Amino acid sequence: MPHPPYSRGITRESVPAAPSGYRVEERSVRVPVSARARVLDLIGGWEFKRRAGFETPSGAPEPGVEGTLATRILGIRFVEPIRIVWADPTGFGYETRPGHPLHGEESFRLGEDGLFIARSLSRPATAIWWMLTPALRMLQLATHRRYIRIVRDCVGRQGPLRQDG
Repeated sequence: MPHPPYSRGITRESVPAAPSGYRVEERSVRVPVSARARVLDLIGGWEFKRRAGFETPSGAPEPGVEGTLATRILGIRFVEPIRIVWADPTGFGYETRPGHPLHGEESFRLGEDGLFIARSLSRPATAIWWMLTPALRMLQLATHRRYIRIVRDCVGRQGPLRQDG
């Protein structure tokens, strides 16, 4: 099944309009100045995804590096091939590769304003996954909520955090 094109690295910034056939999912939370260094350490590597329940590649996320994420759902191990499309001191983003249930990108970034954003642009990758779109959507939403909880846990009780999105 051919996929509509999109610009690689699209999830690094706000996506005002999703390309045809794709869905944008975004969750954010404000991080106080006192916790920003810890959150940057967390999202600058794979520990963030590990805390979300994923097996991750070894080494730091570097542009162009391919790897595999994996997770278990109902005892079934799902392998998700990826390639890092951008990485800098504010976070990183990756695109999915053939074999991943979704086609698109996901990124994690802490902006200069202290807003942590988990953003994805995706669509089911194959006809089989299209039939499972409601389940995929529920899993994606639950995973994004988990990302926000992980950042909140990292921040601890250092003041109120506001969740956007």
